[in-house]
Amino acid sequence: MLLASTYVASATDTDGDGTDDTNDDFPNDPCADTDTDSDGMPDNLVPGCSGTNIVAHTSFEDPFTVSSVKYTDSGDESIDRYLWNNLNQPHVSHNQTIGGEMGFSLYYESNGGVGLTDGDYFGTVNYSGTVGNFTDGNNGYQMSDVDGVTTLIFDSVDADYLTFDMFLQDTSYETSTPIDYLVISFNGSLSEVSILNTTGFDIDSDFQSYLGNWTSMVTDISSAGAGVLEVKFSSNAATESLFLDNIEFTSSSQLVEDDDDDNDGVLDDFDSCPIGDIGWISDNSTDADSDGCRDSSEDPDGGNNQGGNNPDSQDDSHCLTVSNFTMNSTYFVTIDIVNICSDAIQYPGANASADHNGVIGFYNYTNWFYVIEGNASYNLGWQLSFDQSVIDGTTITLEFAASVLNCGANNSWSHECPNSVLSHQFIFIDTDSSGNNSDLDDDDDGVNNSEDAFPLDPNEWDDTDNDGIGDNSDGDDDDDGYTDQVEGWCGSDPLDVNSVPTDSDGDGECDAMDADGDNDGVDDGDDAFPNDSTEWVDTDMDGWGDNADYDDDGDGWMDTDEDSCGSDSMDSVSVPADSDSDGECDVMDPDDDNDSVVDIDDAFPLDPSESSDLDMDGIGNNADDDIDGDGWANSVEEECAGAGGEGDPNSANERPSDIDGDGDCNAFDPDDDGDGVADGDDAFPLDATEWLDTDKDGTGDNTDPDDDGDMFADEYEAECNSDPLDSDSSPGDLDDDGICDGMDDFNDIKSDNTPGFGLISAISVLALAALTRRD
Repeated sequence: MLLASTYVASATDTDGDGTDDTNDDFPNDPCADTDTDSDGMPDNLVPGCSGTNIVAHTSFEDPFTVSSVKYTDSGDESIDRYLWNNLNQPHVSHNQTIGGEMGFSLYYESNGGVGLTDGDYFGTVNYSGTVGNFTDGNNGYQMSDVDGVTTLIFDSVDADYLTFDMFLQDTSYETSTPIDYLVISFNGSLSEVSILNTTGFDIDSDFQSYLGNWTSMVTDISSAGAGVLEVKFSSNAATESLFLDNIEFTSSSQLVEDDDDDNDGVLDDFDSCPIGDIGWISDNSTDADSDGCRDSSEDPDGGNNQGGNNPDSQDDSHCLTVSNFTMNSTYFVTIDIVNICSDAIQYPGANASADHNGVIGFYNYTNWFYVIEGNASYNLGWQLSFDQSVIDGTTITLEFAASVLNCGANNSWSHECPNSVLSHQFIFIDTDSSGNNSDLDDDDDGVNNSEDAFPLDPNEWDDTDNDGIGDNSDGDDDDDGYTDQVEGWCGSDPLDVNSVPTDSDGDGECDAMDADGDNDGVDDGDDAFPNDSTEWVDTDMDGWGDNADYDDDGDGWMDTDEDSCGSDSMDSVSVPADSDSDGECDVMDPDDDNDSVVDIDDAFPLDPSESSDLDMDGIGNNADDDIDGDGWANSVEEECAGAGGEGDPNSANERPSDIDGDGDCNAFDPDDDGDGVADGDDAFPLDATEWLDTDKDGTGDNTDPDDDGDMFADEYEAECNSDPLDSDSSPGDLDDDGICDGMDDFNDIKSDNTPGFGLISAISVLALAALTRRD
C-alpha cells in the first residue's frame, strides 16, 4: 500500500523535534530528546506525541564517491556474483562502519552482455545534472547501462514504513531483447511487498508519470516482518538511468518515559534533584535525608534539610553551607564555607573536629569571619598533624560544621545548631611503624610524602590531573577526554593533557587505530596520503597527490594534454607522440614534422625532409630519382630538355623522346631510330625501317620500288642487270622491243616474230613502272 508522507526532517534535526541531532539523545524520534542517565528511556515524552522513529536510513552521504568517474568491473562479465568497490571509483557497495547510514550490496547477473566491465556511471554519485538536485544532501545512487541485471540490496531492517525518492530518466526503453525493466520490492521474513514492477510492460508508455522527475514512494511494510529492500534494474544505455535518494525505514515511536531520570533509586516524583548527579545510588551513606540529592555535591547540608537546597531566608543559619573538602600530601585540609543566600551573614564560622585525639591541634577548632556577603564563599584551611597514638590502619573521621553566632536562643554561638555538616573519613596507614610525624613515606609505597599525592594510600602516589583520583585508579590520568588505554593504543602521552590522539578525519577513532585515517574511502595501507582526505594516490611518487598533481605519472606531459592526446596520464611509459619535439602532441599539432607544411597537405606528415610525392610511389620527391614516375631519371629529363629535347622531371606527361626505346633520349642518341645508321647518315633518322633515299623522292629505298628514280623498277633493273641505285644505269633494249636485253632472247633489231611485239612489251614495262612509282 502506498501512502502520502507528512514527515519532515532537516539536515541537522533528523526527527524534526526542534532539537539539533548533536544535542538529541533520540535523534530519530520526535517524541523525546533527553536521556539523563543514558538508560535508553527518555526523561520526558512529548504529550500526545505519535511520531515516527527512523529505524534506518541512507542518503548515500557516507559512501565514497568522486565526480565524473565511471565504475569498471574488473571481473568476468559472464559470471553472476556480488560486486565490490574499486580504488578511486564511486562505491557501489557500502558497509555500515562509521556514520549512521545503512549499508548495501550489489549483485550482478549476466544476460550475455558486457556488464559493467566497459566502465559505466554506476554507484554513489554527487553530480546532479540529469536530476537537477538530489532530494537529501549532495549524493545519490545511480544505476545505468547495466548490460546485464543488477540488484541493489540494502541491510536487513524491521520497520512499519519504507519511504524513498526515485528518478527514472526519460528516454526510450527497449521492450524486446534485451528488455529494460525495473523491479522494486521489500522481501520480508513473513511476506514480500511489491513496490514497483515494470516486467511485461512498456516503461515509456505504462510508467510515464515516473519519467524525468523525482517521485516519492511510501510503502506500508508492517506486515512483512524483518527483511531487505531490493532494487533490480536492467538497461543497456547510459541514458537509461535510475537514481535513488533519501531512503528511510520508520516505525511508530515505542518509547516509555523514564520515572527515575538520574537513576539514583529515587523516583522523579519524590526526587528533589530529579536530574542530578549520575552514577550513584541513594542510601543512608550517600543521601541521609533520602531526598534524591547527593549529600557530597547536591545536598551539602548533609541531609539536615536546613540549608543547601532548602534555605530559610529568615534564619541565617540555613544559608550557610560547607563544601569542597581537600587534603594534600602534607595533610593540609581545606573547605569552602558558602553563603547561598542573597543577604550577608554576620559572624559566620566553621568548627572543625576529628574523632581521634591523636589529630593534634584540630579538635574543636573554629575559624570565624565578621561577615560573608550574599552568594559569596571563603576558603578555610588547617594543617593536620598526628601523634604516636595514631597507628597504622586507624580510621579517622573529620567533621566540619558551619555555624552562625546568633544561632542559639540567647544569640550566642552554639554547636547545637549547625546548618551544614561535612564529613570526611580516611584510613591512616603507617606500614613502617615509625610514626607519621617522622616518617618520610607514611604509606610505604616508595614515594616520599612530599612527592606523594596520596601519602596515606600505598596504591596511589600521582594525580596528574588533580581530580582527586590517583593515576593507578584513574582511567584518564591527564583528564584530556581520552582514556589511558586509548592513548596507549594511539601513541599519545596519557600523562600530558596537551598530548591527545591524532584523529585526522574526526571520526572518533585515532589515526593509529583507524584503518582510514583521513576518511577518504581508501585504507591507510593503500593511501599515499593517509592524513589528507583529498589525496590517496601519487602515481609518480613526487610528493604531490594525483588530484592536485598536473602530471600524475611524471612523464613531463600535463594530464590534460595526455587526455587530449590519447595517452595514459597514469602511465609514465605511455606518452603522447610528438614527432617534431615541439611540445605539442601529434594529435593536436597541425604540422607534426615541423616542415612548415600542414599535415593535411603533407604526403609525409612525420618526415620533415619530405612533404610531396608526385608519382605517389611512397618515395618523397626529395629522395625520389624519378619524381613524376615516368621511368626517366630526373637528371636525365633535365639534361634532355637542356639539350633542346623533350622532358620535364615534374610532369609524367612530358617525357624525353626515345624513338628506338634504347634508354637514350633522342637529344643524345646518335642513332635515334636504332637502325644501325647514325642520324647524320640516316635519310630517315626517326624511321628504323629506312635510312637511304637514293632518288631523294622522300620515300626510303626499302619502300621505294624505284630507288634511283630512273623510271625502272628496282626489281626489273636487277633482272635486267642495271643498277637500281644509279639513275644513270638503266636496262638496255637494243631491239627496242620493250624487253631489256638481259631478258630478251631475241635481241635483234629485226625480228621474224610478230611485228611490233617488242614495242608492246616495252610499253607494258614502262606503264608498269609508272604505275608502281605513282603508288
